[in-house]
Amino acid sequence: MQVVGRLMVAMMLAGTVAAPTHGAAQMSAAPAQSALVEGKRALAAKQFVQAKKIFEAFLQTHHDDVEAQLGLGDAELGLHEYEAAELTYRRVVSAQPELWNAHKNLVIVEAALARWEEFDRERALLRGARERDAPGISARESDVIDSFTVQGQHWVVREYFEPVGRSLTRYNFEHFSPDGKAAEYISLESAEAAQKALKPGDVRIGTEQSSRLSVKDFALNWYTSKAHGTVARYAAGEPKYERVRGDVLRWLRRAGAK
Repeated sequence: MQVVGRLMVAMMLAGTVAAPTHGAAQMSAAPAQSALVEGKRALAAKQFVQAKKIFEAFLQTHHDDVEAQLGLGDAELGLHEYEAAELTYRRVVSAQPELWNAHKNLVIVEAALARWEEFDRERALLRGARERDAPGISARESDVIDSFTVQGQHWVVREYFEPVGRSLTRYNFEHFSPDGKAAEYISLESAEAAQKALKPGDVRIGTEQSSRLSVKDFALNWYTSKAHGTVARYAAGEPKYERVRGDVLRWLRRAGAK
């Protein structure tokens, strides 16, 4: 999995272009729809340069098309053109404030730019939407919120709005093997629940349940298929993400230097 994994979610959005009802209008709209489909196919194939060209050309004659703007932002994100992607996604949410996938991608963009106030603001907006059961977003889904590379290993960060699994996990920092399997992960979770979840020979985090229970004792634990340990403990309650991220980065760098 890569940072662009969130793009796959964005591409599943329902079409935002109104379908004409008359034959002549349908004929004129066909090339436009074809261009959007072509752009989405390029995104799905991770051909981000081609996708960007397609959406930019389309927007020359369809300036306010939100679907095309979203596609352009996804292409820019895939190319790691974070500042451009931020501007594009801002245009999208200005036109459609409750297009949640654009807000989710803005979280990734702001993390990449280390703009933590904006990062927290976007996450607060998504949290508020989930708390009020807004349409188009679920409290039970998880979001990719960040990614980074340390010692040549790429890590993807996933946030759970509701603490999930036997260990009541809030964040998973995941490193994947070339075949796409989780080779190692670091979880911010309930220290007590994580200890109870472990069984002899079992270092995996369960995912069969979720909970809205308040977690007061947090620990940052690492897991592989053969071992596990604790990176840090947080006795005062849930720490800010930036602190957890910093602790993970320092631990990975120390571990890589050994």
